[in-house]
Amino acid sequence: MSPIAIKPGWLIPIVAVALATLAPDGLMPVLAQDDSSLKASLFAETDKLLTNVQAEQANLLAPENFKKAMGSYGRALKDFQKKKGINQIEKSLAEVRNRLRKCLETARIGHVTFETTLKAREDALKANAPEYSREAYNRAEAEFTAAAKKLERNDIRGAKSKIIEIDGLYRQAELQAIKISIIGQVRNLMREAKNVKADEATPISYANALRLLNEAEAILNSNRRSASNAKEKAEKAELEARHAIYLTREIRRLRKNPRDWENYILDREVLIEEIARELGFETHFDSGPDKPLRNILNISKALQTEKRELLQEVTEKNQEIDKLQAELKQYHEKERGLQAELEEKQYRLEIKRKHEELIHSVEQMFTNSQAVVLRKGDDIIVRLIGLTFPSGKSTIKPDFFGLLATVQRALRKFPSSPLTIEGHTDAIGDDRYNENLSYERAIAVKKYLLANMGLDDSRITSLGYGESRPIASNETDMGRAQNRRIDIVISLNQQTL
Repeated sequence: MSPIAIKPGWLIPIVAVALATLAPDGLMPVLAQDDSSLKASLFAETDKLLTNVQAEQANLLAPENFKKAMGSYGRALKDFQKKKGINQIEKSLAEVRNRLRKCLETARIGHVTFETTLKAREDALKANAPEYSREAYNRAEAEFTAAAKKLERNDIRGAKSKIIEIDGLYRQAELQAIKISIIGQVRNLMREAKNVKADEATPISYANALRLLNEAEAILNSNRRSASNAKEKAEKAELEARHAIYLTREIRRLRKNPRDWENYILDREVLIEEIARELGFETHFDSGPDKPLRNILNISKALQTEKRELLQEVTEKNQEIDKLQAELKQYHEKERGLQAELEEKQYRLEIKRKHEELIHSVEQMFTNSQAVVLRKGDDIIVRLIGLTFPSGKSTIKPDFFGLLATVQRALRKFPSSPLTIEGHTDAIGDDRYNENLSYERAIAVKKYLLANMGLDDSRITSLGYGESRPIASNETDMGRAQNRRIDIVISLNQQTL
């Protein structure tokens, strides 16, 4: 009989289980230094099943069994932490797995029974109904949970009888949320503009804002699925309304104090002068601001030309890398032997050295408040801790264009490397909503880079992980702030190897 081969990582859990069996009353011996290995061994099967349950939305479709399963899981975890008997822990985990399997069985039926309801719920979450239409959304959730419990008790007819009502509640919450999120703020601004009599002081700007708002409302009333078009109209209406309010206040102020006109114009000239100074030329306003502004426009065009030249330089660098990779392939094709192996190793070392230099140069490009550069295997992770988004939105503010310009310079150092934009959130709110929000933020960063770098779309992948990959505790404001982040992963393996 052949001896049994035991892998090194298995030895400690096996010994721990054996000693626990021999110990009085089944008590677990104290092996604090190996707790993590033992826990992984005991909980692995259950954790894998729990992941499948969540992926199949069984926690939503089988709420009673899932709640009981989580109660047993919590007891098992507490018993492990208190170093109670392994038999007792395994008994609790077996109960958990039994409950979770029942959840999966119910979920398979639930996906068919509640197909339209799950779609309506997902659309409501995408519209951020929990925030903008909380009462309607919570009512839909309560009715859905009640129907799911009927399904768990095999009352399929009773569960189906509530589907039309529940779907309607979710759709109502979705439409309310879409309207509030898209045009609610604009309506408030239009009321403010009316109160300050912007329609009299700035009739053109006010009329433009009102026209755009009406167009946005008309789009939503005719087809809520055209939310992106309505949102674009609403955003323009908001800008026009704010502009009208600002102009009205400025006009009134200047009418009351005619002497302020000079200061008003001088302040604008100072701003133009600062821009001109940054661009490297001196301004004079003896003939008004038109000439300096024209110079700024010409310089901006020149910068665009420089940008195109830089993109051409990147293309040439790509060709150089392709040439290096072709040379590496030639090394593989040379006859086998010591000299050929030595040349290949030297080439690989040179490539690695160059990449180490590149990685170091990237680290030096960012300040501590802008980004942290991490290394993970053959990947570089640029963690943009300085990039934040408004709550519940994926819009990139102009304040962060400078940081993203630095990111572009860093990415140009790796012209052939695949890029992955990862979005992450904290644990506040619904996990599916957070996952969708993190994905939209990753997409926003991807679109910005594509628009400003001339990259091939196939080089960049966008992923949204929601709250599933925290790097800090979600129990504190600081921890949640760290978890809300964008990571840019640069894969070097294709160039290195």
